[in-house]
Amino acid sequence: MKKRVITAVIAIGLFIPVLFFLPTIVLTVVCGLLMAVGAWELLYATKSCPKHPFLYLSCAAAFAVPLTLSRPDSPMWPFLTVCALYMMAIFACAVFDHETIKYDMLGKGFLAAIVLPLCFSSFVRIRNGESGALLVLMPWVTVWVCDSFALFTGMAFGKHKLAPYVSPKKTIEGSIGGLVFAVIACVVYALVMNNCFGLEMAIWSAVLYGIVGSTAGQIGDLSLSVIKRGAGIKDYGNLFPGHGGVWDRFDSILFAAPLFELLYLHILPAIGG
Repeated sequence: MKKRVITAVIAIGLFIPVLFFLPTIVLTVVCGLLMAVGAWELLYATKSCPKHPFLYLSCAAAFAVPLTLSRPDSPMWPFLTVCALYMMAIFACAVFDHETIKYDMLGKGFLAAIVLPLCFSSFVRIRNGESGALLVLMPWVTVWVCDSFALFTGMAFGKHKLAPYVSPKKTIEGSIGGLVFAVIACVVYALVMNNCFGLEMAIWSAVLYGIVGSTAGQIGDLSLSVIKRGAGIKDYGNLFPGHGGVWDRFDSILFAAPLFELLYLHILPAIGG
């Protein structure tokens, strides 16, 4: 527990300046580095392609994706170029080294190098959007509150297992408790930002953010756990002592971030939220 707390304090101390005070290119590069490490962890931990060019190509693509789509108005051609080059490269690996690179590895590679970085980097695009500095913490607060109160509520009232194979300790009661407290946290967040920093967010929008973010966060948590269970591993890595690897620490934000991006940049502006 001591190691876990120390790691969390250090990580938050580094995270806040990168998120708010340094040029946003620093945030983008940090996101790319995390995605490269995450790709390595996922592919290496699942024994997909240890020490093969396939692994290094996947890490390079994972690093590049956040850099190509760092702003809400980023052109698509750099991202499509990365996708095309990466797909050609990994299929070349499969063609010329079919004994090592099986067809199922291609799907794992695309997940680790393209899909997960694309989803995770949504919070960078939120940060670079209008009023992004005021909103960028909201998806993180939502999933952290949901995770914490799902644990506490489950310990206090949990009786019915949510997904016993994937995560035996999670309960339906805990899941509901996490959602309720996440909605409350989003409403409080909106009130503080509205009254203290001039953000104009409707309360019903904050409730929607809370429902969507907490639900997506819990699904992200379970989804990354499915892969770990299938691979027979406890953690993806040890980048964060006491917490595990990139996808052990950031699994909850994986689906929440892109849905927040959709709501913030596209859906709510269209309906006046």
